[in-house]
Amino acid sequence: MVGVLIRMRLRVARHSLRPEQAITSVGKFLLGLLAAGVTIVLAAVDFPTDAITGDMVALAFLAWFVCWIVVPMLTGGGDETLRPEHFVLLPLTSRQVAVGLLGIAFVGPGAIVTLVAGVALVVVGSGLGTAAVVVAVPALVLQTVFLVLVGRVVIAGLGAALRSRRGRDIALLLVAFLCVSAFLLRYPIQSLGPAVVNGEAPVFSTVLHVLPSGWATSAVEAAGRSDWLVVVAALAGLAVLVAGLMAAWAPLIERRMTTRSASGRDQRAGDGVLRRVFPANPVGAVAVKEVLTWSRDARRRAVLVTSLAALPGAVVPAMSGFDVLLPFGGMFVLVLACAETSNLYGLDGTKLWHTILSPNALRADVRGRQLAWAAVVTPFCIVLTLLLTVVSGLEWAWPWVLALLPALVGGCSGAVVLLSVIAAYPVPKNADNNPFTSGTNPHYLQLAIIPLVLAMVGPSAALLIPGVVDDDPLLSWTAVPVGVLTGVVMAWLCGRIAARRLEVGAVDLLGVVRQGV
Repeated sequence: MVGVLIRMRLRVARHSLRPEQAITSVGKFLLGLLAAGVTIVLAAVDFPTDAITGDMVALAFLAWFVCWIVVPMLTGGGDETLRPEHFVLLPLTSRQVAVGLLGIAFVGPGAIVTLVAGVALVVVGSGLGTAAVVVAVPALVLQTVFLVLVGRVVIAGLGAALRSRRGRDIALLLVAFLCVSAFLLRYPIQSLGPAVVNGEAPVFSTVLHVLPSGWATSAVEAAGRSDWLVVVAALAGLAVLVAGLMAAWAPLIERRMTTRSASGRDQRAGDGVLRRVFPANPVGAVAVKEVLTWSRDARRRAVLVTSLAALPGAVVPAMSGFDVLLPFGGMFVLVLACAETSNLYGLDGTKLWHTILSPNALRADVRGRQLAWAAVVTPFCIVLTLLLTVVSGLEWAWPWVLALLPALVGGCSGAVVLLSVIAAYPVPKNADNNPFTSGTNPHYLQLAIIPLVLAMVGPSAALLIPGVVDDDPLLSWTAVPVGVLTGVVMAWLCGRIAARRLEVGAVDLLGVVRQGV
């Protein structure tokens, strides 16, 4: 059965792969190979002692462990070419489907680059003797299976939680914690990295080997010193973990195959409040519909939460005393949220047909989506930006914040609909089963947000930078109204371009987004 599913996966990929998907897939694979190469180089570097080499390799595999958990959330929820729902009508048990899907996972680029990175264990073993090299082979295999399964089970578990009304908020908070904590690892790595290299962090070294991500390295090192009890314990522990993860994955797959996503709580009261807040016209009606959709759609909420991954870019340097970026943390989150949610029509899929059939509805649809996105996303980012600015205590940052924030708020509300029209991609119709899936997302298209962001901040920056250089507060504060005006113009202009593009190419856009399967 595994062989049949692997052939099915390859056949589907061969017939459905488009040029933009090929570019994205090749780019990811090359980045993965680069990371694997760095891991192997760490194992080959001539550190003062073999113990330090083992510590560095264990640290590298800890990073791989974290990446297998976090990266799928940020880049599309893993491979969804074949999904459990495809096998509902077949006489297969959930365990059989789980084994088949695991086999499919090992023909993907993620498993391949992880296997390549595992060659670092063989490199470490080559310096410790023949026995260590022999042990490195099963350790490499078990570690690769363990890491792939961890990623699959975590995504499946969070997806199952997000499908229930009570579990959604808890799961989303967990996703936010995982995304932020992954980047916060930079701080202890920066702090303890030199100590590990010098062999001056025995406690941290022990932790690296006690964690499951370090068991394969521990087995190889133990084989080098003929400590066979540790070798057997480490390899057996990995085997037990693999068996436990398989046992946990099968019920999650069965639940996904046999249950439906919760529809969410009754929104009638909220509907009335929203109708009083938004204007009583077609734009307001679209805005109300969109806000309710944001509150009910687990996929959209998952994407919003993963946008918090931008926050450590400002917070982590502040922990080391570099607090210049701290006031801009909320803006980082705002821009990433814009990029991550710039597939509004792809998320709607064939629902776009109803909008196309409604007379004169396309322009109102674009403006309503802008209004709803601003109402859902920007309040949190505004409060976060102001709070971080106060905490930083940087008085010079206030003109920058008050000028750039409104420019980004208005500009991003326009950019998100513009990108949703010109860079839409299909999302699986039943993606609620895995809220993190982004379907066939050509991630490089989201880079189009870079010139848009430069256009948003450019006019204000043209005044702010000379104001700082010349120590001219008046010039700096003049940037504030310029930022407000820039935000208004960008929101209007991007929305106008998006509406015109939609009016001309709505049918073509429908043809793109309806391809999700």
